Amino acid sequence: MKKHKVTVITTIKNEKDNLQDFIRSIFAQTRKPDEVVVVDGGSTDGTIEVLRWLGDFYKGKLRYFVKPGLNISAGRNYAISKAKYKIIAGVDGGTTLNKDWLELLVKPLEEDENIDVVSGFFIPEAKTNFEKYLAAVTVPIEEELRDEKFLPSSRSIAFRKKCWESVGGYPQWLPICEDLIFDIKMKNKGYKFVVEPKALSSWRPRPNVKAFFKQYYNYAKGDGHGKLWYRRHLIRYTTYATAFIILLLSLKENILWLAPALVGGILYTLTYYNRFFRHFPNEKFRVVLVSYFAIPFLMLVGDTAKMIGFPVGLFERWSGKIKFEEYKA
Repeated sequence: MKKHKVTVITTIKNEKDNLQDFIRSIFAQTRKPDEVVVVDGGSTDGTIEVLRWLGDFYKGKLRYFVKPGLNISAGRNYAISKAKYKIIAGVDGGTTLNKDWLELLVKPLEEDENIDVVSGFFIPEAKTNFEKYLAAVTVPIEEELRDEKFLPSSRSIAFRKKCWESVGGYPQWLPICEDLIFDIKMKNKGYKFVVEPKALSSWRPRPNVKAFFKQYYNYAKGDGHGKLWYRRHLIRYTTYATAFIILLLSLKENILWLAPALVGGILYTLTYYNRFFRHFPNEKFRVVLVSYFAIPFLMLVGDTAKMIGFPVGLFERWSGKIKFEEYKA
């Protein structure tokens, strides 16, 4: 197996409280990074001072750049453009890494020159019951990552720098969901993707309903900007419209009209309950009981955010607010 030197890149903004632990976790890996490149998007909370201190402490191994105003795509592109080595591992601030994350993430690229992109696996770092219920709605389990259509998050990814160069990097015109289009462009080029489920990282879900709604609203708006998942969004609108019609009929005609809607709703939630029990197999009875109410509620919140955000994103694209680039979805 041929060893390659690896650059770990990350973009941050206002991460003062957890930046030291995050950077230390990268340098504490069983497979040490050959360099770490950090791009700060213009922090105002003291992050830059901490970054300077870390730059001195890891001198020669950590390089940082302060670039106010850069979005995540532009920050990632800038970091990769400064990378010295041909293997790039990407991770987001606020992520907790297992100690063998980098070793396992890079290993497939070193063992097989035909593999171009490796996705790590994610587990929730939930500390409250609300975060556990939200993890069931937002964090997939391992089987879901084995789908050929799965597009890895740049929160935990490794790829050959030549792939990034050949597709023109991350789409800087897109403020969110940029990693999905980056993945799509690489898949369109024929690059081979694999998932390494043992390369584990984790992060905390959003702490409350308001933050979750905003997150999914922005995700769906990004889908609209990038013309992503038309069919998936259409199915969602159709499903909720059908459920609403059935509800009206049950109130007006016969309560039995609710039966197919209830069956459909139960089937719709099964995936998320399966996730909950897989993520948190030993929960107390009280926590499990509340999950039967909390998970459907959070699904409704997330779906509502998506149904509002998607048309907003489409409108901003069509109105010219987003200066988009064409690509094959």
